Amino acid sequence: MKLHVRHKTIYRYQTPVTSTIQYIRLRPRNTTQQKVLEWSLEMPGETSQMTDGFGNQVTVMTLDEPVSEIILSAQGLVELTARPLARNDSPFPPQVFLRNTQLTQPDEALKDFAGRYSANKRGLMRLMTHLREEVTYRSGATTVTHTASEAFSQKEGVCQDHTHIFLACCRFLGVPVRYVSGYIHSSDDQHLETHAWAEAYLGSNWQTFDVVNTLNAPESHIKLAIGLDYQDAAPVRGVRSGGGMETLSTIARVSQSAAANQ
Repeated sequence: MKLHVRHKTIYRYQTPVTSTIQYIRLRPRNTTQQKVLEWSLEMPGETSQMTDGFGNQVTVMTLDEPVSEIILSAQGLVELTARPLARNDSPFPPQVFLRNTQLTQPDEALKDFAGRYSANKRGLMRLMTHLREEVTYRSGATTVTHTASEAFSQKEGVCQDHTHIFLACCRFLGVPVRYVSGYIHSSDDQHLETHAWAEAYLGSNWQTFDVVNTLNAPESHIKLAIGLDYQDAAPVRGVRSGGGMETLSTIARVSQSAAANQ
């Protein structure tokens, strides 16, 4: 299956930003599950390329002139292979992904919830299903600074919250697990932003766990980046001088068309 991605992010500022540096993870890499046929990024400022410690492709953008708006655009064509995930495609051994972060540190309520499930595929499937029932998806319910415990306590959040909660539970159970950012294709307009899911290391392979969609097969997923949590795999992160209040709008459309599959 070939999927076409169009993704635009617009930052607007109350007053001009005098300088900024942004780390942009919006370029998928070739893996056994996906082949990048075409990809382009458009953005202002000077750019350079690097690979971070998790093997993600990162575009570093710097701007040294006043701007009141920054537009980042990505688009391309990716072919999905439907092959299983790799045994280990990370520069690190899987055990590194047992480490919790500030966003995934479980509190007693999360530990109690996680303790009901077994550290195997069947147990994690049940955990994923019950977590989705326990925590309602609601856009705008949280921000990127909300922790897994906070989202679990308020019983609502977005895909990054479901993923952080799943990560916290898996690590408590002793299962290496990593955060994944990317895109997903669906038959409707439900997903108009970047998506997030988890990959857990069971036996000798990584396996997908998309909590929001209760999916265990990454048949419609395009992977952008991995990490211990959102901060490691965020599509865009950076620092700026000036700007005052910031407003953000983003839309990501993933389509499958006859032209894309010829």
